[in-house]
Amino acid sequence: MKAKTDKAPQIDKPRWNRSTIIKRSLDAVLVLALIYAALLAFGFVRRGSNFEEGTKAPDITVRALDSGKPVSLKDSAGKPTLLVFFSVSCPACRRELPDVQEMMERAGEKLNVLVVSADSPQELKSYWTKEGLKLPVGVDGGAAHRAYQVSTIPYSVVIDGEGKVRADFVGGVRWADLESLL
Repeated sequence: MKAKTDKAPQIDKPRWNRSTIIKRSLDAVLVLALIYAALLAFGFVRRGSNFEEGTKAPDITVRALDSGKPVSLKDSAGKPTLLVFFSVSCPACRRELPDVQEMMERAGEKLNVLVVSADSPQELKSYWTKEGLKLPVGVDGGAAHRAYQVSTIPYSVVIDGEGKVRADFVGGVRWADLESLL
């Protein structure tokens, strides 16, 4: 027969020392960063933070895809402009463009739209033709992307008629975002 003991079984308790706390904190930060990246990739993160509302929009000049002539934001003075940074290799960008074209048609003369891409002109022409897009597109050598601090695409900026940033969006822009700004 076994003898009864008075002692309760010992359970190992985790040791919460400084090293463990730091490791767990870094794990949490990594998990949050991955969640943010996933939300960004699927278009759920919306507002950008490159510009505060009312900031003077940097003027940029790009080459029009159709004519090769320079196109500047100064050409849009007096009318709100939707500036969309795009790449043919970006699935979220490709999904957004038909909506941007619809917004441009819906707004009519109340809105200028300019899509800016660092893709090669041949690649852009092929894509524009294949998709039947009528959006004005400018080819950028990188200066416009730097001026607007573009690190993630699609990235859109709404600029009012006075040349001030009203809003910027990561992951695309929707009609509801624009309607109140027109």
